Amino acid sequence: IDLKFPHHSNEIAQAEAFHEAMTIKDDDGQGRRQFEEWIPNWVHTGHLYVKGRKMSKSLKNFVTIREMLGISNNNSDNGEVESTDSHQNQNSAWSCPSDDFRLWCLGLSGSYRGPATYSKDRMDEARVIRTKWVKFLMEGQQCLDEWKTAENNCHDYYATDDSASHQSTKVWGEDELQLFNQVTQSGMKCREALVGRCTTNTDGSTRGSFDLDGASFVKELTKLADLGLAYVQAASIHKPRPGEPLRFAVETFRRQLDLVGFTSYTVNAGISNTLEHASSSNADLLDEIAAFRSAIRSTTLHGIRSKDTMAAAKEVLGLCDELRDDILPSLGVEFVDGKVANGVDSNRAWRRCSPRDRIPK
Repeated sequence: IDLKFPHHSNEIAQAEAFHEAMTIKDDDGQGRRQFEEWIPNWVHTGHLYVKGRKMSKSLKNFVTIREMLGISNNNSDNGEVESTDSHQNQNSAWSCPSDDFRLWCLGLSGSYRGPATYSKDRMDEARVIRTKWVKFLMEGQQCLDEWKTAENNCHDYYATDDSASHQSTKVWGEDELQLFNQVTQSGMKCREALVGRCTTNTDGSTRGSFDLDGASFVKELTKLADLGLAYVQAASIHKPRPGEPLRFAVETFRRQLDLVGFTSYTVNAGISNTLEHASSSNADLLDEIAAFRSAIRSTTLHGIRSKDTMAAAKEVLGLCDELRDDILPSLGVEFVDGKVANGVDSNRAWRRCSPRDRIPK
């Protein structure tokens, strides 16, 4: 019954009246008020189900937007949805429930032509996939920034391997060519997933499918994220690779996300484009550094006064481990102790990660 006249016409009329779709057009030079559609296209979808039953007001099994936006951060085990009043202040690249929902709608809810079942498990699955996407954008952008800094500091940087002496960082190797080709193919497959594929027969006629395949789109983007992460993690920061293939991969990924409507929290992950966000992150980090310094000073002074330097040294090492294992990961930073990670010296062995909860004491 929802698809019968005048349901859509009524919805369109209400929406366009509310959003003042009547706008002034000056193209004809006369300043006449002309009609402009607010929503030019509508999609007919199947019914939405919750726990095996169609969602409806009469059954009182509907999920509000406020509840939906809080579900991705819900740690309850009973499967019930809990609201989160502060979700607007919690949005970030790593935590954006509205984008988790967009991903679910696009690729995890099944074909838009059939029914969809909404559940916490499916939203959690969407969050895991989106976290991988964000991880690729974060680490890819960080790698590009590091390479750019290294090249600026030494324009004539050469590889130290004797077999590759005097090899410019602008020269593409097998890995770069493979990444570039795979990104190009992924971009074509993403387009086909959104608009379909058309082939021309020998007699000049055409055939193909023209429909939205969100599941294939999400699958292809996830495959691209895996390829990009493997390339980044195999790269050496102190021996920069050519930046063009990775930059092409990151920019292609961002364009695809923007095309299907993800917010800037996801699309611009890894790009510091807001002073407010940077100031907030820096303030949190400085607070933790100040607290860490205070704890180190207190422990050291106590050890000196008590002349029990061995116990003090163990406690200092424990505080350092807590900083590495608990405090910094909660701020989205990982340290790698006592070894080289991904070609980075131990004094620069850090990388971004998904912020995680502090370990209860």
